[in-house]
Amino acid sequence: MVEAPMSRRPGSDDPADGEIRGLPPEWGTIVVPDDLRDLADEVATIQAELSTYPPRRRRSRWSRRPGLSVPLCALILFLVAAIGSLMVIVLPKPSRPPRREPLASPSVAVGVAGGLVPALSLSGDGGRNASLREFRPAVLLISPAGCTTCAAVRNQLVTATDETQLTVVWVTESKQAITLIPGLAAGRLISLADPAGAARASIAGVSATGPTAVLIRTDGRIRRIAANLGDPFQLRPELAALTIR
Repeated sequence: MVEAPMSRRPGSDDPADGEIRGLPPEWGTIVVPDDLRDLADEVATIQAELSTYPPRRRRSRWSRRPGLSVPLCALILFLVAAIGSLMVIVLPKPSRPPRREPLASPSVAVGVAGGLVPALSLSGDGGRNASLREFRPAVLLISPAGCTTCAAVRNQLVTATDETQLTVVWVTESKQAITLIPGLAAGRLISLADPAGAARASIAGVSATGPTAVLIRTDGRIRRIAANLGDPFQLRPELAALTIR
């Protein structure tokens, strides 16, 4: 074995031959064996000592990442809240059918603008009788017999009431079988047979040749009577006002 002395040459700052510089002086003389296999016992002793220590847990790369700062978390929460509020405003809201109010008691006569719709009982789909006052708010479309434009106006009126979800009551004087377009109004189109023309006789200003729209408020009062209706989409502002008592 070769001994590595810790002494230095007198009067020189350079390390002496075989000297290992920078080691603590209390370590004394370090002996380096010629054959490293001579250190097998020391290596075994050190390995046995290290095996007694608990193994270190390996942290994932995510656990070594620093946490988010408080301002950054606040900014993220603010953005999420802002996006949620924007979606509530922008996305279309599902429309609900307007609510029926209690029947009014106006001083105006029945069957004119400002008065109540007549309490006529007409035959509906399946033979069930229904009173005109049951439908409020609603739009009555009175179609006289032989009217050639009433069916087209009826379809347009149903489309014009999609936004307000108003019920369209088609009162026809024709004695022929009433045929409705399947799925046209998703249950909002109701047909009533009036072969005797009782609705036309009870409501003022109803045309005897063309379609007449009778706009009924939530409390049963008549807002407007539009005879010989050609373009139902022109009634949209008044249709929206029917839900206001």
